[in-house]
Amino acid sequence: MTNPTGGKNRLLIVDDEPTNIHILSNILSGDYEIRAANNGQRAIEAAKSQAPDLILLDMIMPGLDGLQVCKLLQEDEATKDIPVIFVTSMSDPANEELGLRAGAVDYISKPVSPPIVKARVKIHLQNRLTVRFLEGLLSSQTTTLEDAKNQAQSLLVFV
Repeated sequence: MTNPTGGKNRLLIVDDEPTNIHILSNILSGDYEIRAANNGQRAIEAAKSQAPDLILLDMIMPGLDGLQVCKLLQEDEATKDIPVIFVTSMSDPANEELGLRAGAVDYISKPVSPPIVKARVKIHLQNRLTVRFLEGLLSSQTTTLEDAKNQAQSLLVFV
């Protein structure tokens, strides 16, 4: 999937287990530009510096766990709009609810199914692109209305 500039969408995979990063990278690397982080602090730094289009985040990690990372990303103006999908072995409904309440847009249980991972990543990237498009459209309409209002007011000054 490509972004509006024609390049591949960027994904950040965050997991303290290299095998899990490798599995997700193999599933997604043909369609996306992949970056990885092996702990919560590096995930936050990468999200700020690399501006990924979507983050795949493990819930259980030493140090900052996935829930803390997700909440911190949601609180930061620079990263709050990046969709987060939890990819975790914690498959019970209570943990899924915790993840969604922390701000994740989706929740995938391990072991992952490659078609499911691909489909969910694609859906959430399409949603993000749609929101960006609509925000841009709204912004341009607001600017156009502001310009029209200013022009009308300037005409009234001369009357």
